[in-house]
Amino acid sequence: MLLNFSLKNLKSSKRTFVFAEAGNNHEGSLRIAKKIILEAYKCGVDAVKFQTFVPSLYYSNDQKERLKKLKKFQLSYDDFKKLIDYGKNMGITVFSTPFDNESAEFLNEYQKFFKISSGDNNFFPLIEQIISYNKPVIISTGLSDYSLLKKIYNLFKKKWGYFTDDKFLVFLHCVSAYPTKLEDANLQKILSLKKKFKDVIVGYSDHVIGIEAAYIASIMGANIIEKHFTLDRKFSNFRDHKLSADPKQMKTLITRIKKFYNATGTGNLMIQDCEKENLLPTRRSLAASRSLNAKKKIIENDLIWVRPGNGIIEKKEIIGKKIKKKMKFSESFSKSNLL
Repeated sequence: MLLNFSLKNLKSSKRTFVFAEAGNNHEGSLRIAKKIILEAYKCGVDAVKFQTFVPSLYYSNDQKERLKKLKKFQLSYDDFKKLIDYGKNMGITVFSTPFDNESAEFLNEYQKFFKISSGDNNFFPLIEQIISYNKPVIISTGLSDYSLLKKIYNLFKKKWGYFTDDKFLVFLHCVSAYPTKLEDANLQKILSLKKKFKDVIVGYSDHVIGIEAAYIASIMGANIIEKHFTLDRKFSNFRDHKLSADPKQMKTLITRIKKFYNATGTGNLMIQDCEKENLLPTRRSLAASRSLNAKKKIIENDLIWVRPGNGIIEKKEIIGKKIKKKMKFSESFSKSNLL
């Protein structure tokens, strides 16, 4: 099922949405990119994300090695359209992060929401362009402090006035270290973001090797988890493969998250249906503290509490009354034996 990326859906759903960050793990192969989508779909992710860029608009021309690699990894705009359609036909949302204004303009025709990377969360020409599309925007918070995040937040408020079901902001807590050590994950920031930006959806973009940090983030209330995804962590020496989850790990992560949220329940303060069969067997009711003769007027010392709870439970219904017939020790009181 294609992702319903709306404010209402993200807030009302009790589960964490999981995005597979494919990034450039396709290494320029459309065939591999499609395989990534297929395997992510099998894992049960909610969406698959790629990265769209024009190398010359991304890095300066003196970055020869970087540009060489980017050109090798670059997919064409037509390739991205094919990937989005491929996912749609399969029933999974495919979208991409633009790394330049031209790519943003292209993607706006094909996707219903945007993601901005940590590296570009101070690239305001790109942010303002994407705001103008009036679609939900996800921004990773790596390399930022509170003052920058507040500036970003205020910009959205200035441009939009208020958030709506189909026009809102998402902050993904992120640590821009590749990989991030578990002790540097700083997952408490998820709670800080929720406290500081109460009308913003908060999630987590994970660069920690393994799935532990992502799982903990879901427990801490992250509405969205973005986890790098690859077909094989030994696919090549490209850095992102090693910090990505492979299909087995991703499936395990999603299974754990689903189990956790199934266990959280509704939070309603009421007796649950599954408890009701144990209600009477485990509750207590009033019984005789010793052998009591017929016509005995009951006093406080004549009473004890024993299981099950299918007898009289209010002392005021017994004290001061007489019993019709003799009672044994620990015998429960009943209305039929009271005068």
